[in-house]
Amino acid sequence: MNVKMCSLVVLVAGLSLSGCKTMEGSSAIAPAAKPATPGTQYAPRIEENTAYIAQVESMARRRGLTVRWVNKPVKRHVDQE
Repeated sequence: MNVKMCSLVVLVAGLSLSGCKTMEGSSAIAPAAKPATPGTQYAPRIEENTAYIAQVESMARRRGLTVRWVNKPVKRHVDQE
């Protein structure tokens, strides 16, 4: 019984470590950036409002707080032709 339990523990440990090894390359590479499509009146281009995000995070840092964005604020752009 003890031998079976020991071999089971070794087997589970070996499988879990091999699973971590296979994720090494794919988690380190960021996906390629998509090219920005021009915004139209009916389909505006949506991007993060980085100025507002930086302002809020700076104010929070000064107060000793951390901000965790659930839905980051966005801006909608309509490009002029």
